Amino acid sequence: MSELRTDEEQAELIKKWWSENGSSVVTTVAVAVAGVVGWNFWQDQKQATGEAASATYSQLVQLAAQENDAVQGEMQTLAEQLKSDYADTAYADFGSLFIARLAADNGDYDAAAAELRGLIASADSEAVRQTATARLAAVLIQQDKADEALAVLPETADAAYAPQIEEARGDALYLKGELNNARDAYLRAMDAAQTLGQTNTTLQRKIDTLVAAGDA
Repeated sequence: MSELRTDEEQAELIKKWWSENGSSVVTTVAVAVAGVVGWNFWQDQKQATGEAASATYSQLVQLAAQENDAVQGEMQTLAEQLKSDYADTAYADFGSLFIARLAADNGDYDAAAAELRGLIASADSEAVRQTATARLAAVLIQQDKADEALAVLPETADAAYAPQIEEARGDALYLKGELNNARDAYLRAMDAAQTLGQTNTTLQRKIDTLVAAGDA
């Protein structure tokens, strides 16, 4: 069969093709192998970074649970470490939340507000943004900036974040002396919390205080 080549002809064609294309094949294979090795290395590094960030965050949470002023310095260090050393992980945002909290606890509301505004602008997580928004409103309320607090809050809160958003709205309205509107916001916050299976005794006290004032 004339269309079939002899073994010698096939061998010669392979040698010729290899001389023309062999280097590119080697390069392609090398790149592919390097890609696999690089990907595995990157995955290992990513996992190691995530585990280290998680361990640091766990330390921070454990210290926060102590509610001890003596550990605030260590908490600050860990929070800043999360933000700087693990900037490519979600734990960096948690570090920012703690940095803002510590600043507010120390009465440095300007620093707390600046940290939270930066986090709102940069966070990828909707949960982090909503939490930071509610906390920013709380910080502004501490500064007697009720109108600014109301301005940063969304007009309608997503169900998952409504308890904290509506409670912050109620606090701002209370500060402005709009007690009926404040009570309505607190009631919306309580309804949302109960829907999510949450209990908020502080919020209940706020509602009870306004109801008692309305009955007086």
